[in-house]
Amino acid sequence: MNNFNPSKILIPVDFSSTSLLAIEHGAFTAQLGKADVYLLHVINSQFQAVNMFLPMVKIETPANFEKEVDSKLNQLASDITKKYGVKVNTIIKSGSPSHIVNETAKEIGASLIVMGTHGYSPLEELVIGSIALRVLTKSPCPTMVMSSKATHKGYSKILIPIDSSVNSRQKVNYAIDFAKCFSAQLQAVALLGSNEIELIEEMHLILKQIGDLATASGVSYTGEVIKDVKNRANSTIEFAEKNGSDLVIIMTDQDAELSGLFLGAYAQQIIHINKVPTIAIKPKDLSGGNASILGGTSGGGSY
Repeated sequence: MNNFNPSKILIPVDFSSTSLLAIEHGAFTAQLGKADVYLLHVINSQFQAVNMFLPMVKIETPANFEKEVDSKLNQLASDITKKYGVKVNTIIKSGSPSHIVNETAKEIGASLIVMGTHGYSPLEELVIGSIALRVLTKSPCPTMVMSSKATHKGYSKILIPIDSSVNSRQKVNYAIDFAKCFSAQLQAVALLGSNEIELIEEMHLILKQIGDLATASGVSYTGEVIKDVKNRANSTIEFAEKNGSDLVIIMTDQDAELSGLFLGAYAQQIIHINKVPTIAIKPKDLSGGNASILGGTSGGGSY
């Protein structure tokens, strides 16, 4: 079962505005979760060669590159410690960014990765987007991603989209733990298409069970069923904007990963259009286990 128990938060830093925003989210989470922060910069020779990898660091010669990065990271670490009172470690490595991020997460035993979906310049959006997606797919721990629109205001309303699958509800305990840590309200929404009307009763029962778990943990809760949904990602974002959600927690799609894709279509849409941070959690294999209504009675799902 997935639980929110932060101890080490890894933040990849390319010194773009989006990665600096990710630092604010990650450090704030570390402060309330009593976690250590790890700032990671990956030296990517492809971008270094064209002198566009670090818009905030002027590189005179390749020999000075790591020295400049180390100085900048240490300054960021000092600023974070002063502002949030958390311990900050800095790491510099060379290689493929997505591979190094996940490798480092495993090495340090990271409980959460926090990163931007895009960084660098507008010309690099496709590349950086693919890096974020690769990290999400292979990450050994939950990953919080955000665009430049996800200004940091804390987390007071946490949204979890729900369906009838096993994977969908694996994030419930994690979301409740997160909400409790931040004294936030948990919002659960069941999104049903026009051909899923027969699931309304089941969804109301599941939402009630989630509410009971939240209440038992002292977490404020709301649950709602939305019918005749045409696009689940759009409906999720519309609900978040209408109800003031400032964090969305979803599952990645295990079937998509096994087929060689980065993420399921729903997860990709949410990550790219969401104006608030998204935490994506890889589903665990629950085959052979005892399924309850809350645990799910069918496979699949990416909510």
